[in-house]
Amino acid sequence: MLGSFCADAETLSLSNEGIVIDKGADGKFEITYPVFVDNANKNVKIMDKSVKGSKATLKFEGGGQIDLELKGGEVQCSPSDVPGNIAKFGCSMQISNEYGRGGKWIIGGTDEKEFPKAKPDKPFLFQGNQSKLILISPSGARTEFAIPEYSYQQLQDNREWGWNIYQWHFWTPFNKDNPNFAIRVGGAAAPAPAAGTPVFRVDRFGQIVKEKIVNRISGEDELKKDVEDEKAYYESLKPPVFDRFGGLPDSGAKMGLNKTGFFHVEKKDGKWILVNPDGNAFFHLGVCSFGPVSWTYVEGRESTFEWIPPHDKTYESAWSPDKWWNSKAVSYQLANMIRKYGEPVTMANFQDRMIDRVRKWGFNSVGAFSGVDRETMTKKNFPYVSALPSASGWNGIQSLPDIRETFDPFDEKTVAEFDKQCSNIAKNADDPMLIGYFITNEPTHEAVPRVIPTLKNVPVKKRLVQFLEEKYKTVDACNKAWKMNHPDFKAMEGVGLPVTTKEASEDMQAFTAFFFETLFKLTYDTVKKYDRNHMIIGSRWQPSTANNEQLCRIAGKYTDIVSVNYYTYGVDKDYLDRIYKWSGEKPMFLSEFYWSSSSDSGVGPFKDVNNQQERGLAYRNYLENTASLGYVVGVEWFTLVDAPCMGVFYSKYDGERPNCGLISVTDRPWKDMLAEMMKSNYEIYKLEFEGKKPFVFDDPRFSSKAGGKQKITVARTPSPMKIDGERGDWPGLPPEMISGKRLVEGASAGEAEANFRLAYDDSNLYIHVEVTDATPMQNKNTKDMLWSGDGLELFIGSENIEQGGALRFTDRQILLGAGAPDGKGQVWFANSPEQVECKMAVVPRVDGKGYVIEAAIPLSALGLKPKKGQEILFDLAVDNSADGKGRKSQLMWNGISRNSSDRSAWGRAVFGE
Repeated sequence: MLGSFCADAETLSLSNEGIVIDKGADGKFEITYPVFVDNANKNVKIMDKSVKGSKATLKFEGGGQIDLELKGGEVQCSPSDVPGNIAKFGCSMQISNEYGRGGKWIIGGTDEKEFPKAKPDKPFLFQGNQSKLILISPSGARTEFAIPEYSYQQLQDNREWGWNIYQWHFWTPFNKDNPNFAIRVGGAAAPAPAAGTPVFRVDRFGQIVKEKIVNRISGEDELKKDVEDEKAYYESLKPPVFDRFGGLPDSGAKMGLNKTGFFHVEKKDGKWILVNPDGNAFFHLGVCSFGPVSWTYVEGRESTFEWIPPHDKTYESAWSPDKWWNSKAVSYQLANMIRKYGEPVTMANFQDRMIDRVRKWGFNSVGAFSGVDRETMTKKNFPYVSALPSASGWNGIQSLPDIRETFDPFDEKTVAEFDKQCSNIAKNADDPMLIGYFITNEPTHEAVPRVIPTLKNVPVKKRLVQFLEEKYKTVDACNKAWKMNHPDFKAMEGVGLPVTTKEASEDMQAFTAFFFETLFKLTYDTVKKYDRNHMIIGSRWQPSTANNEQLCRIAGKYTDIVSVNYYTYGVDKDYLDRIYKWSGEKPMFLSEFYWSSSSDSGVGPFKDVNNQQERGLAYRNYLENTASLGYVVGVEWFTLVDAPCMGVFYSKYDGERPNCGLISVTDRPWKDMLAEMMKSNYEIYKLEFEGKKPFVFDDPRFSSKAGGKQKITVARTPSPMKIDGERGDWPGLPPEMISGKRLVEGASAGEAEANFRLAYDDSNLYIHVEVTDATPMQNKNTKDMLWSGDGLELFIGSENIEQGGALRFTDRQILLGAGAPDGKGQVWFANSPEQVECKMAVVPRVDGKGYVIEAAIPLSALGLKPKKGQEILFDLAVDNSADGKGRKSQLMWNGISRNSSDRSAWGRAVFGE
């Protein structure tokens, strides 16, 4: 029975993104708004969204809408004008990785089960038709969801795909005779503990109680003893002699570098060099969040903590200085420093102390997200970076809807406010310690061509309509190209525009180029108006954002250094080379990265490794293999101090909590990690200038697996081929092999391998694949989830094959499922505007050790009319599952695990005779 709805423990509201369930101290959930799912199992795009208080209206591409209203503990959903091809509605919800610390779930009548702490072998925790879900937090608080009968639920662990979070999906069938449905939410607070049972989860030093922590502190006497112990530790460290900034002494004279009094970049003998104010070579070894900022939110969950620092004179500096957060957010790391050193913590004494520490470890500068005490930076000759006031919400500079950290450069009010805020950087113009300005952090620039057409009556949308009018001249010509029906151009400003044709896609690419040109030139001109001495050091792109030639090419014109927040295990040199070339060969900062070890730190995972030493080995592999490239001139480790074990303060109860620091919450350095880091930091200039061979971490996760540029010949067949899984009518060319060494996903390939052939005629591309698999033909998935079971993925592109990066409009990813007891199999075009019928056969191998897939793919579905000698992009993945529900491993003929979003590593196919 569902608990009482919207009790004190739950507050329901509607946000721009979905249905918010606020559980106070136990965090928040957000269910995405329901979307139409058509007969082809494809989500239909929301073209218009209106949220007002307790009501919301969603309008969809192709027609139809859903009206939502909050009533009590439920969200009532009323679809109307639903197109005839709609089969169901779909929603999803993320569940914090904190549930891996003792959280539990119940679906329908199943038993109570724990969320896995470690990544499970199979990602799907539950799949089936049920109408209820109960989540039980580590503290025992319950949240109960009731969804319509006959709904299909899927609960999964997203670590399978490199994302440390759990996720819940459900799909509800559309009943045209009874279309309305409701989502109900209820729950209860955590039960009272038994008498005498400790209720706190965090001890008085900010350490999680029930976790292994290799440098755990048990008493204040240990904190005080650390002062002398650490003095001896730091005195034992002997870094090389650097110049006053941390640069290479006398290198300026030897290399002919310019002494300008400010940081700048120069290119010598094909190698980029970051030059410090004294004219010496300098490699930026930065540390992010270099300030006293490790606060956690305590209000409303006081019982979670054994002790909360009192809000008095002694511990005042442990509390957030912000007026609103001051009574709610406290730092245990700062409280530990107060007890350790017997004095309050200030920005100046904190950074003074930390500069001495990190210099001993070989770091030489302050990274992003660090307010600095400029007097301390000057006194210590310690360089730092800063940021422009481009961030969303900064004094009136708002981002465009659904495009993170990207303002509207066509909005005169926003442009004026940006200029006003940038005028404040004039005070930095003569500061030699400042390296340069980041534009912003992790903008989702890749969303520009997708989102801008959906906006209504905003300056950038009006500029898009003007752009279309300038090109097409008449509304009839524009309607025809975009498959629309608008009476005039003005009408387009207030509605969402569908991007479903090739012409529309090309128009949006052209407008996106214009948008970026306007945005980055505006930024450059504004900065140089107030400070001509310091560099613009990029936007700290995420790798997926940077994987865009158009963006890199345009931004590169207006930045001195390109910056990428490059989180990875193994270094993909081909990827970095591509960004470098696309940007006009601008030097690069790798501006954010880290690895965690959740098994021995008491805080959470991200890019997790097995222990603290492996964190250091991962750093060595990363730094040495990038610093030696000739264009990476700096890196920034994220962060100085671990995140609090109960999460960072600004997200209240759902904050990030990874083992990301050089230092723990108890102010103890992670010495095993730092011992490895120092090996690379101390020899950074030997790597950069003396040809020292980079360290390679001997671990499969850190190896480069791309297969170069393999090429296969597609044989011409004189007549249509019979699709039966047999090879009798195939041309006599030898097959291409995919061995277990081509593993790109999963811990082991096991016995999996494959060989394949390609052929073509005037109508079809034919493929014949023989797979070795110990558990063959296991695939219980359908449509766009076919990749989660046994089967194949074809990657085909015919346009601009020398261009890497994101998939183009005409590129195709085709899924061929092997779960076919009737021999028919399933085919799904994953990124196509329409599905195409293909002939396909799936048959078991006669020895029982695998299966064969044969298929005929219509050339028309690929946009191909092949000619002899024509070369296209081609790749083939083999997906392997043990149970048919979740993918266990993936082999790739040529490319990498990112093939589905990045065409750069696809191989080649040549049409022969």
